Amino acid sequence: MQRVSLNDDWYVYPRDDAFSLVTAIPEDAVHTSVPYDALWHEGQRADSVNAGRTSHFDGQVYYYQRELVLDSAWQGMRLLLKFEAIFSKSFVYVNGSQVGMGDFGYASMTCDITDYVRWGGPNMLLVVCKTDLLSSRWYAGCGIVRPVWLMYGSQVHTEPDSIWLATQELTPEGGARVRLRATLRNHTGVAQNVNVRVRIFDDGDDVLDESFPVRMGERYELDRFLYLRGIRSWSEDDPQCYWIELLVGDDVAHTRCGLRTQSWDPERGLLINGKPVLLRGACLHHDEGILGGVAYKEFELWRVARLKEAGFNAIRSAHNHASQELLDACDKLGVFVLDEICDMWTKPKGFGDFAQYFPHAWRDVTDNMVREDRCHPCVVGYSTGNEISDINTERGFEVAQELYQRIHELDDTRFVTNGVNGAFAAGEEVADIAADLTGRPREDFVTGDVNQFMGLMATRMADITRHPVVSRVLERLDASVDVQGYNYMTARYANDAKTYPQRVMLGTETYPRQVAENWGLIETLPAVIGEFTWTGWDYIGELGDAPYPAWQNTAGDLDAFGFRRPVSYWREIVFGLASRPYIAVRPPEAHGTPRMFGPWKFTDAVASWTWGVEPGTPMTVEVYAPEGEVELLLNGRSVGRAQTSECYALFEVPYEAGALEAATETGERWTLATADIATAHVVREDTTCGDWLFSQVHVEDAACTWVLDSGWSYDCAREGHELVAAGSSVSTPADFHASNVRLSGQGALAIYRKL
Repeated sequence: MQRVSLNDDWYVYPRDDAFSLVTAIPEDAVHTSVPYDALWHEGQRADSVNAGRTSHFDGQVYYYQRELVLDSAWQGMRLLLKFEAIFSKSFVYVNGSQVGMGDFGYASMTCDITDYVRWGGPNMLLVVCKTDLLSSRWYAGCGIVRPVWLMYGSQVHTEPDSIWLATQELTPEGGARVRLRATLRNHTGVAQNVNVRVRIFDDGDDVLDESFPVRMGERYELDRFLYLRGIRSWSEDDPQCYWIELLVGDDVAHTRCGLRTQSWDPERGLLINGKPVLLRGACLHHDEGILGGVAYKEFELWRVARLKEAGFNAIRSAHNHASQELLDACDKLGVFVLDEICDMWTKPKGFGDFAQYFPHAWRDVTDNMVREDRCHPCVVGYSTGNEISDINTERGFEVAQELYQRIHELDDTRFVTNGVNGAFAAGEEVADIAADLTGRPREDFVTGDVNQFMGLMATRMADITRHPVVSRVLERLDASVDVQGYNYMTARYANDAKTYPQRVMLGTETYPRQVAENWGLIETLPAVIGEFTWTGWDYIGELGDAPYPAWQNTAGDLDAFGFRRPVSYWREIVFGLASRPYIAVRPPEAHGTPRMFGPWKFTDAVASWTWGVEPGTPMTVEVYAPEGEVELLLNGRSVGRAQTSECYALFEVPYEAGALEAATETGERWTLATADIATAHVVREDTTCGDWLFSQVHVEDAACTWVLDSGWSYDCAREGHELVAAGSSVSTPADFHASNVRLSGQGALAIYRKL
């Protein structure tokens, strides 16, 4: 089927009364295009019920409405609407008739509207969206947050999202044995003899062009083995993709694919195209920072490129389906994706979340994700869930098996995992673990006060994760995963590799401060195929007790504006991707205080030697460098040498303006200088993605030394461009659409569309 965009000409407005016979667009409705996160534009609330979990945003009901004018040439064809995502509960109507309903905001919805449209005049398309209170543990947004398509095709056509080209074997001569599958549909009511033509091509050059006849009733499952010659396999270093075109009679359908193989085992680890690969992964929430809970292809291209530049080669879509925009970006740039279904099964984490729909919706949601995403070569595996609290119940084990079996029915070429947190997985037995480790009565941990156990987790997480209760849960789950996913259970790696010789492991969520410890194990244990840190990029929500109007969780290696934090440079060195050192400095008031910031923050140091303090003020300097001796020099004088441990060394330095330099044994150097404020000026670094422009704005002096927290203001207005959003670390959502932005932190981000 062909498709046309329905992203333009929407009217959006809140609605608090559903009891109405006539749906009229109010005068104050917003006329906009989608994706459009109505909640993000609604604004924060100081009295928010959700509070910090969703950055002080509370959901309500929004109507999205537009006219649908059909081309007369489409009369007699099948007409479908496809919404890539509507958050979170949604109802779709055409001319007042309901054509679809969605329970899970991250899953796409396809609605057959053939029997409900009117010809010769406009049709009314209405989408009702609501986000309940406590529907998510983070900011999810509300509304049509991903693209919308109208699909049209003949009565005999290829079913959308059914084309799949699976690579069976790659040959040294540049050949590929592949298996092509697709579902063909016949709505004519009588059997049909049709000609099927398959084209696989890139940039107009055909790799394959083959035709064959089929006879089909109402449904025909195409399943054909083919051999391709002269192909390039997809990899992170050469992300080559091809178009598949399937012509069924006079109907045409397209999809993109990549040709690659993968396997995994405890002796060789993960193999892509027969070569070992370690996943250097970042967990990533779905929101796009100052744009809200939406998915734009241009933003994902820009973001994924920044993450890859920082040393990541993999992304975990935490904790929901990856958008097609993210997957397309990863296909294009050569970044692997661990695709996750959801954050809960039958036990809620918030009383308005997906758990209320999971029992009847899980199969459709799973089918939706796998069918849409299996053609993306970037997808390396599927996760059936994240920190599922009911996984250690009889029903939980049944669900794990059902999900595993269903995924492999749809795609048996990727691994299946689950992000298991030992404390969550223990379920009600967590009280037994606590009693066992502390020697206190079990009753002390069943009072309902979660802080009792959280305190234990902070000090004895390794003992908790290695406890026999957790081991028994994992043993039962072995039959429901191909790779055991460990959330914060890296203490199990070495022993489990010996105790369970058939087990393959993956750090599905790990603490950033443990990357060096973890990576040392990963490089020596083939059964551990990589890790995903929490988190790669700042996101909206999960703020704890942060007061209004806070909005961003700042746990990312990169902040919400695309700037790298010191932990990112340390991680790059730990991964062995950089040999030069890096310097970061703790604020002067932090000198002498312990480096304790909670498990998800590595340091409070920043890359600056411009502090405005009295000479001689003691400063704590962190140097990140490969293992070996590193020397620190201040204005050419040595202030000490140290042996790095886990690519880290600590120095105490009396402050003196000038140049701070780190030098390694191999001659690599890194300098951090005091900025000359008198020559400071604004600098823009622009990146173009299609019709979008991403401008990172910072302040530096004549010698290109950055000035952090300058407090300067910058007018983002730009000729020939529409400002989509702009912000910095001191901005709030109410500021993001103003042209004037304050350059705080490392700087600001301004996003434009070309006019």
